[in-house]
Amino acid sequence: MLDYVKRTALALGILLVGVTATRAFTLADGSSGGLSRTIVNNLGEEYRMNSPVITYSYDESFLSYFGSNGVVAVNKAFDLLNAIPPASSIKTNYPPSSSAENNLWNYPIRPDRLHARAYNDRILDIKSYAMAELFSFMGLGNPEDSAFQLEFGVVALRNWDPINYGPSKYVNGSLLSWVVVGASNAVPFPIDVTKPVVTLAGSSYHRNPRLAEGKYLVAPTRDDIGGYKYLYRKDNFNIEGLPPFTYQMVTNMPNVTNPAIFSIDLRWFCKESKTNTPAAFKQFVLTNQWWGSVYTNLNIPPLLTLETNVTWEMGWTTNVTPYLTNFPWTPIGQPATLVYVTNKYRTFQPSYDYIFGNVITNIHVPAAESEVLYRSWEVVPKAPLWSVIGAVPTTTNYITTVMNDNCPHGEIIILPTTNVVGYHFTDMQFERVNTLTNLLTPTNNLANPGGALPGQGGGLGAGGAAITNFVGVMEDEVWQSTNHAYLAYPIVLQTNALLLGGVDKIRYLRMQNKSLVGTQLEPLVPSSPSVAKYKFPDLEKQTFTYVIPNAGVGLTNRVGEYVYEMDYVVEGVRKTGKFIKFFTSPDITIIALNAPATLTTGFVPPAVIDNNAINGVWSQGLYGPGVIQPSGNMVIGFNKIGTHWDLDTSYYLNEENQSPGWTWGHYDGSMSEPMLFPNSLTIRDLERQVYSGGD
Repeated sequence: MLDYVKRTALALGILLVGVTATRAFTLADGSSGGLSRTIVNNLGEEYRMNSPVITYSYDESFLSYFGSNGVVAVNKAFDLLNAIPPASSIKTNYPPSSSAENNLWNYPIRPDRLHARAYNDRILDIKSYAMAELFSFMGLGNPEDSAFQLEFGVVALRNWDPINYGPSKYVNGSLLSWVVVGASNAVPFPIDVTKPVVTLAGSSYHRNPRLAEGKYLVAPTRDDIGGYKYLYRKDNFNIEGLPPFTYQMVTNMPNVTNPAIFSIDLRWFCKESKTNTPAAFKQFVLTNQWWGSVYTNLNIPPLLTLETNVTWEMGWTTNVTPYLTNFPWTPIGQPATLVYVTNKYRTFQPSYDYIFGNVITNIHVPAAESEVLYRSWEVVPKAPLWSVIGAVPTTTNYITTVMNDNCPHGEIIILPTTNVVGYHFTDMQFERVNTLTNLLTPTNNLANPGGALPGQGGGLGAGGAAITNFVGVMEDEVWQSTNHAYLAYPIVLQTNALLLGGVDKIRYLRMQNKSLVGTQLEPLVPSSPSVAKYKFPDLEKQTFTYVIPNAGVGLTNRVGEYVYEMDYVVEGVRKTGKFIKFFTSPDITIIALNAPATLTTGFVPPAVIDNNAINGVWSQGLYGPGVIQPSGNMVIGFNKIGTHWDLDTSYYLNEENQSPGWTWGHYDGSMSEPMLFPNSLTIRDLERQVYSGGD
C-alpha cells in the first residue's frame, strides 16, 4: 500500500511538472529600429513600453466611414486590453484556488472563436483586428513563427517559461518541433496536429487563417499573459530613458538664502487684474508692497500670462470741472469765486480676463461669502450768502455699506517660471494680517487746492495726510488679508535615465475629438493633478505652466496630464518615484485608409529605442533591452475599400462569375446579427450579394 502511495505521488509529481512546463513566450526585437515579432530576442534583451498610460483617438476619416458603431467596436478591443490585471498581481500557483482567481492558469489556451454566419458571409471582425494590432506592439514575439531561431549556424530555442524563465518547447500546452526551410530560419510546427498553436501576440501575422473571415478574438491566452507578466512586472529592472513629455517629479532642497515662499492677497490681485492691461498688471504685481516696506518685492516671480480676453462694459465717469466766475451779486472789488460743475456720463470701459501660467490660489472665503466695507465721500461746494468773502465752503456726504464681493478673499502663490511644477509645503513660518484699502476715484478732473491730489501721497483712507479743501467724489474699500510665509521644497521635472522596473499595467485612454471634422482634441482630464498632492493649506490649482527641461517650450496643465508611480533603483536602493506624463496629442491615431483589397489594415509602428548601450559595460552582440514609445507617432488604419469583388481572370469578368470580397463588421459569441460597415449596409444586403440575389 505504501509503495502504491509512493508511486501515485511520484506519478502526480511528474504530471504536475509536465503541466507547469507547458507554457512559454517569445520576446520581440527592436534593434533594427523597428519592432519585429518574427525575429525574437534572448532573455534580458526585451523591448517594452515604459509609460502606464497610452492615449488614442479616431480621426475624421474613420469617423466618417465607420461611424459611431465602428468606434464602439474598436473601443471593445481597448476594453479587453484594459481588463488585463497588473502584472505583479497575476498568480502562478497550480492548481488555481478558484476559477475566479487572477491566475495564469485561468486564461484560455486559444484566443479565438468562430462565427459560422460571419464565416459564410466573409466578414472580418474589426474589433479583433484592432486588438491583435495593439497587443502585437506591447513587446511580445510571435511564437507560432519564431519559437526557434537560426543563429550563428545553429537553431536556438528562444521560447521562455514565464515562471522559471527557462527555455521551453511548449506554447499553450502544445509541444513544438522545428524544420529549417530555405536556410533562412527554423520554422516551428506542433508535434500534435490536433493542438495548433495560436496566441494573441501572433494573431496579427498570417491573418489567413489566424484572423480570417468568421474568426474573432475573445481574450489573451495563457502564454500571452505569461509574457506580459515577465515584461511589465515591477521587479523587471532595466536602465531606460523616459518617454517624450514624461518627467520624474523630484523634490529639491529650498533656496538656501531665502527658503520661504510668500503669499500675496488674492482679492487685490483679482480686482486689479480686471482693470489693468497685461503690462501694467505685471508691473503692479512686481512693485506693490505686499508685505510692507521691509519686504518690498520679496521673492515675487514674474507673472506668466497665457491668455488675455478683453470685454467692454458700460460704466460711469464723473467730471468735476472747476472755474472762476463773478456772480451778479458779488460785491465790487471782490476776487472771482471758485465754482465747480459736476457731471456724470456713461462710457465704455475695458474689463480684462486673464489665464495665468504660474498662479496657484489659497481661497479661504469664496466670492459669494466674502464681505467688504464700502466707504464713499461726496464733497461739494456750497457757498451760502453769509460766507466769508474768498472762502470756498464745502459740504461732505459720508456713506458706509457692507456688501458681498465679486472676488474671492484669500491668497495666491506665484510659481517661478522655471521647471518648478509645485511646492511641497512643510511648515508655515509666520503670517501677517493686513487691513487693506484701495482708493477708488471715478473723477478725472479734481480741484484740490492746498493739498495733494488723490493717489499722490494723500487722501482719505489712503494712509497719508488728509487732503485740504478736497472737492469731488471719493470711494474706497476696506478688507482684511492674511498673508503667509511657508517653508517650501520646490518640485521640479527631471529627465534622467533610471534603472526602472516595469509599469505593471498598461492603460489605454481615449482623447476625445472636439468635433467630427478636424483634428483638435479635448485635453485628457488629469487623473491625478500634480499639485493636489502637495496642498498646504487648501491650495487649489489654477492654470500654470510646466517648463520643459532642456527645451524652450512650456506645457500648461490644460493639455492633460497623468501622474503615476514607478519603482527604480539608485545605488542599490529600491525607491518609488513620482512621474508625470503630459498629453499634447494622442499616442495612437485610428484612421480609415484607401488601399488594395489584399491589405486589410495598415499601420505606422511605434518608435523603438535600443538601450543596449546604457545597460551594460560590454554591449557587443546584444540586441536590447529597449523601449517602445508610441507617443504621438503610431497609426492604425483600416481599409475602407468597402463592397468589392475578387477578380479571377480564369473566368469571364462579370459579377456572376466573380466572388464577393471580404467586408468589415463586428460580431461575437452572442446571437445578435453581425454589424457591418459602413452602417448603411446590412448583413441581409450582403447575403443577397453572396448568394446571387436569394432572399
